[in-house]
Amino acid sequence: MSLTPDVTYIIKIINVGDYSVGKTSLAVRYTQNRFSSSYLPTLGVDFHSKKIQFDEDTVLKLVLFDTVGQEKLVSLRKRYYTGAHGAVIVFDVTRKESHDHIEKWIEEVEEKCPDIPIIIVGNKTDLDDERVVSIEETNEVWGSKGYTILESSAKLGEGVNDIYSIIAKQVMEKQGY
Repeated sequence: MSLTPDVTYIIKIINVGDYSVGKTSLAVRYTQNRFSSSYLPTLGVDFHSKKIQFDEDTVLKLVLFDTVGQEKLVSLRKRYYTGAHGAVIVFDVTRKESHDHIEKWIEEVEEKCPDIPIIIVGNKTDLDDERVVSIEETNEVWGSKGYTILESSAKLGEGVNDIYSIIAKQVMEKQGY
């Protein structure tokens, strides 16, 4: 059911991952096509939305819930998972510990939202000289388990549209559309 005549479906996507991996930057780049190098940490959740033409007859409104990454706010963060149709787990390719925490994020999402599509995104590929996690390593661990693995640079805008078009497609397929 849509809220406006021009939107066929509303899809709730949660962006999750450690603090400072670029969740806000990805959401802002996707919905507003801009990048700022100075973001304040998300406190609770921020919301971003964008309408996309899914197919000839279907317009989707993607509502991105940009969640807090700090562990001390876990109970607050989990409240915003309710009703999510898909999840984007983001890690920073220059911070190995953010990659090591992917399993924790998958478990957290699946606990609150079982059976939703999850994709894993390595962000900050523009910092290639500082990179410590390769796409091959991520594919070996998580791609082999059936997760879609993508990389992006919110700063340069590379790969950002792919993230949300792919998760939207996976959600629509899961819903039987």
